[in-house]
Amino acid sequence: MSDHVFVVSEWLPKEGYEDELLVKFKKLMALTLENEKGCLRAHATKQVLHPGAPKKSKYTIILLQEYVDSNAFEIHSNANYVINAFKELVENPATAMVADWQVRLFKE
Repeated sequence: MSDHVFVVSEWLPKEGYEDELLVKFKKLMALTLENEKGCLRAHATKQVLHPGAPKKSKYTIILLQEYVDSNAFEIHSNANYVINAFKELVENPATAMVADWQVRLFKE
């Protein structure tokens, strides 16, 4: 068993912002991979419908990340570009594109 931490963060865009938010998250995931040695994988994905997975989540954008350990995720969480993105996309009423979100961590 490894110390790897798997992160699933789920995002519900405000109406009309899904495509723009996905682009911003793709850029954020690219910055994460470029700047953080402890990040092994970082993907911004969009929910798709499929007959084999008939239930639909209200969260239409999912970020999937894998870190070497919890400390690497802590480094990610405290990176300036992550903090600034959260302020812009969630906290600032003038620029927020996110209606709801949640983050969950998993280990093997």
